[in-house]
Amino acid sequence: MGTIQNGLLGGFSGKVGPVVGATWRNKNIIRSAPQPSSIPRSQAQLSNQSDFGLVSSFLAKYRFFLKQYFGESTAPSQRFYDAMSYHKLHATRQENGLFYMNYPKVLISKGAIPGVLGVTLTLGVNNSIQLTWTDNSEQALAAPNDLLTVAAYAPALHTFYFFEACAERQDTTVNLTIPAGFTEQPLQLWATFTDQAKHPTAATSCYVGEVNG
Repeated sequence: MGTIQNGLLGGFSGKVGPVVGATWRNKNIIRSAPQPSSIPRSQAQLSNQSDFGLVSSFLAKYRFFLKQYFGESTAPSQRFYDAMSYHKLHATRQENGLFYMNYPKVLISKGAIPGVLGVTLTLGVNNSIQLTWTDNSEQALAAPNDLLTVAAYAPALHTFYFFEACAERQDTTVNLTIPAGFTEQPLQLWATFTDQAKHPTAATSCYVGEVNG
């Protein structure tokens, strides 16, 4: 329903029949109301829509981390858009017409400092996992006190859990306790480093592997 502005002879806003009234640059304008297309969408368009929806839904689960640590942009929203672009191009796979996330290609961060090198994963007792890695502090832009973050994703629960700042680069090992809600679930794991600068920079994350929690 449209609303008359400034009396009977004024402009209007909203939809009246086949036209829409609006204000643009302090001027009253009228344009045709958008019409639903009668042209069926192609298979490529449907596939693109499905792919976009999958990536958008998946990344939304750890949006907070991507906005801090994905890419070099200073704008958090741009970092998320950059993550969308990367994952749509590189981190999905298609089987029988359906799209799935390609977990080894998924990134939780992207940046310039050296990443986690030589990581191995061992399932421990009492719902624990052990990660070990190589101390590569001697590499340019790396520091012994860079902080390790490990992300665990439970596909059956559609939920992430982040172990943020759980160890330093120089430690070369960490034991993590799987949260109660994640036990007895297949988990996908990724790891990355962030430095301790005033405005932290991340490494490009690595895929650690799958483990049954």
